[in-house]
Amino acid sequence: MAIELQWEVPVPEDLTGMEALLNDVANACFEAEGIEDAGFAVQIVDDAAIRALNRQTRNIDRVTDVLSFPTVSYPAGRTARNCPKRLAREYDPSMGCVNLGDCVINLDRARQQAAEYGHSLKRELSYLAAHSAFHLMGYDHMNDEEKAIMRAMEEKALGSLGITREGEAMTYERLFELACEAMQMSYSPYSHFKVGACILSADGRTFKGCNFENASYGATICAERCAASNAVVNGVRRFAAIAVVGSTAVAWPCGICRQVLREFSDTSLPVIVGQYGKGFTVKTLGELLPEGLSPEDLGVDVNS
Repeated sequence: MAIELQWEVPVPEDLTGMEALLNDVANACFEAEGIEDAGFAVQIVDDAAIRALNRQTRNIDRVTDVLSFPTVSYPAGRTARNCPKRLAREYDPSMGCVNLGDCVINLDRARQQAAEYGHSLKRELSYLAAHSAFHLMGYDHMNDEEKAIMRAMEEKALGSLGITREGEAMTYERLFELACEAMQMSYSPYSHFKVGACILSADGRTFKGCNFENASYGATICAERCAASNAVVNGVRRFAAIAVVGSTAVAWPCGICRQVLREFSDTSLPVIVGQYGKGFTVKTLGELLPEGLSPEDLGVDVNS
């Protein structure tokens, strides 16, 4: 098991099988991050217990929905996938894997939030566990950019299990739909292969693009770079996700488009790719461009 679940409150009848579900969530988070042989402890508590923990550990006297206590100290800008040696130091023989830390979930607040969002308690607990898992792997949400990146990773993990949280953030499904809309504007009289793309910026805006061809062929612009140009001219310097769709085949970004995406994102960028009418798959930019040249390599901050 990827998690060790401990109930500090009576186990509700409607939460039978929760340990197996949270284990699946944890494994989906690890797969999204690209790490193996990891785990963490999960405690389910109530309002009073998490308030006491907040006072004790953060000097904050209030109730929250979840707390995360990582065992690994990650360098700035790095997450678990980039720190194999640090992870190895946290190997726990009793768990038989790397111990990423502790997750504490407030059942009272989870139940309240599930009612507010209009979805099940199991879904809310799954989201809180995923949120904590990414905290334990070095993600944070102290600003809009970090929040968008972390949320995209949460969606990637939960989406792989068919778990969504409507009404709070752009979903992969909706981003792919927007790419399909952009595809309809394609100018492709030579190849007859239409491609659409949609970029989600770190501040939550979306920018569409489509491929447009040229009689000289070499002057053709890909949908991904069209969308990127649209985003950049509107002041965007950080991408949170991109969806790409092809009319008659899956349209994986070409090499130059992958490099352009790397200019405005890190390797965790979700790249949602599929064929029109046939669904999509999700990979990270790091999987598509494992050794790409980044602005940081040249000492450039694209946000400045």
